[in-house]
Amino acid sequence: MKPELCRPLGAIFLSFSMLCASGLSLPAFAQSYAQGSASIEMKKKCKDDRPRKQEDYDLALRDAKRNAIRSWTAQKSTSFAELFQSSEQEIMDEIDNYLLNPYIKSKCDSKTFTLSVRSEVNESALAQLMASKKPQPTGPRSRMTAVFVARQQTSVKTFDAKVVQINETEEFSEAEQSADVSGAAMSASGYTSNRSVQTSGGSTTRKQDQIEWDVFQADGLDAAVNETFASFGYRTVDASQVAGRFPGFDLDAMRAEFGVGNDLNDDTKNAAFNAIAGKIPILVIATVDVLGADDDPVSGQKRVYVSVKAQVYQDDGLFYETVASVAPTQEQGLGPSESVARTNALIGAAKLASTEIVNQLNAKGIY
Repeated sequence: MKPELCRPLGAIFLSFSMLCASGLSLPAFAQSYAQGSASIEMKKKCKDDRPRKQEDYDLALRDAKRNAIRSWTAQKSTSFAELFQSSEQEIMDEIDNYLLNPYIKSKCDSKTFTLSVRSEVNESALAQLMASKKPQPTGPRSRMTAVFVARQQTSVKTFDAKVVQINETEEFSEAEQSADVSGAAMSASGYTSNRSVQTSGGSTTRKQDQIEWDVFQADGLDAAVNETFASFGYRTVDASQVAGRFPGFDLDAMRAEFGVGNDLNDDTKNAAFNAIAGKIPILVIATVDVLGADDDPVSGQKRVYVSVKAQVYQDDGLFYETVASVAPTQEQGLGPSESVARTNALIGAAKLASTEIVNQLNAKGIY
């Protein structure tokens, strides 16, 4: 394999080490990558481990990139896949705008040339393109407010398993008799037997762990969320402003309840709906949970893992119905300290969730 076709792994690690040593900051959250491969059959054997014709090489590279973006899309949500399909031809025609910094490996086997590629996905460019393909509203988009609560476990109470034992005993008896009559004389014989069967079993139940959370204010979390929504035209209203103007939209109550559970109680949720009904049609409620931390083996920096989940409600004139949701999704962040890595992970997770929400709303034509 020629050097210009593939950067050696050693060079990648060296560049990464030089970046850390220089004090430059690393990406705020893990970059998304797409991987794919393609093979072509040629009329002549390879020369110097690559096709004799440049167009054969270019064809394999193009097909590998297209396969990479398709494989990456297959791992996304249904709403994202639908939006991708509406823009697929344009994405494929301009594939280099959406797959950046490709890492290429190739090999020749007689007349078969195989090429593999791994590239960074330009997610922001993809999202903008796919959003532009949906029918656009004639006027401004809806007002929206988002409550993103950052949490970290403080204690976990585990309950012992409750075991119920069941023992059953059954007894069986058998008897047989016979008689022989010969003239006036009669003789008889018989036997009886008993047997018992004991059956044991039972069931085990375990009560769900009781988790207490420390709810904290994460730097830049609200800004990252509002930036995503605003970039797609939604008129975002800061949650603290909503709480200040509309009694019943109680942020303190929401944070307190998320400190001891994974959802709001009905009273708190309905009070929030009633407070903004007819004024702010879209409400997003989400939690971003810190799961743990370790050391990244490549960079040596701290790495923090978080999980985000969200529900999106829309005022239909009578109820606030659920129109989008994000299932628990993990993200990670790097940083020179655990606090920096945690902030980076939280912001990355918030952007991931808010982008998925926009994709789902666009797919449903909710503006």
